[in-house]
Amino acid sequence: MLKRIASGLILLLCASPSGYGQLVFNNLDEVWQYANSHNVAIKNAGTELRKGEKTVTQSYLDILPDINATGTYTDNLSIQTTFIPAVIFGGPEGVYRAVQFGQKYAYNAGFTAQLDILNLQTWYNVKIARETAALNKASLANTRRNTWQQLAGQYYGYVLNRHAVDIAELSTRVADSLLASVKNKYDEGVASLPNVDAAQLNSERARQTLITASYQMRTTLNALKALLGLSVSDSVVIKEQFIWRVQTKMMSSPFTEDPSVSLSARQVSLNNARLKASNVAAYPTISIVYSNSTQQFDNTFRPFDNAGPQWFPATYWSLRASWSVFNGGNRWLLSQKNKLSWMQSREDAAQAKRQADINDENLRLNFEKAADL
Repeated sequence: MLKRIASGLILLLCASPSGYGQLVFNNLDEVWQYANSHNVAIKNAGTELRKGEKTVTQSYLDILPDINATGTYTDNLSIQTTFIPAVIFGGPEGVYRAVQFGQKYAYNAGFTAQLDILNLQTWYNVKIARETAALNKASLANTRRNTWQQLAGQYYGYVLNRHAVDIAELSTRVADSLLASVKNKYDEGVASLPNVDAAQLNSERARQTLITASYQMRTTLNALKALLGLSVSDSVVIKEQFIWRVQTKMMSSPFTEDPSVSLSARQVSLNNARLKASNVAAYPTISIVYSNSTQQFDNTFRPFDNAGPQWFPATYWSLRASWSVFNGGNRWLLSQKNKLSWMQSREDAAQAKRQADINDENLRLNFEKAADL
């Protein structure tokens, strides 16, 4: 708890608003920390992770027994007539007498409890829920990595474009000063008209370069705002300045493993769990059932009268086994489909590992190139 409070205070101090709607960032680390709490993609990935954790809890609760309470009130508007041999009542043989059994009102109340003592499908549902939660965790890391890469590109793009604007402004002032000087020389008869035209062209080029750099700086800043969940009217101040040197010190702890590799590995585990769950669907389910109920019959409507007829209890327990012998082949087809998904995810995981190695090598080469330039 103290660690969360301290982290929040550090974030507020580092990326604190210096005015209404204004955020100040000193470096890329502070931008990343702010994005962890405000970027929509990262927030949605975090929500999916929390939903997955709730699903795990729900899967464990499904193992608990099901307890259902019931209450029934029946009003027999007309009691069914049954014909029985009249000989029972002392009548002649071959003659049937119409009689009615039962009473007008019937009340029933009770509860039933069922516990599955063998249900492999339930346990594999727990496995699937846990693998899904792990997959969501890896997906959050992958989303954070991708978002951080986008933020780094827009952040340093803005810093470079801002530096380009400074250079363009300086070039514009130099070009304007040179144009004025050439015009004075032309008036004095020292410079020629082509010299004036060349100076005028250089001044116009410098102005166009300044306009282009200004628009690029503003668009990269707007892209950065979008990634941070800000509106176009929010003010963002980046204090980091462009420096002509290679920064070899890590600003943050790097990912110990490429999140895309972890994500693909978790997908393999999830598909494997689904395959096993579809295979065990053919096994029987064995349950213990306990029922306790009581009922009352009366020709007078008085359900809450203690002086009414006697309540008759009915209690039983049973051991129940159910087995889906044939369901049209759907179970077999589902197992085959899950097997193909599992095999496909294994191929994807292998390719993700190869691609991650290539990306790491290219990143190392780009770093060495930047250091040599």
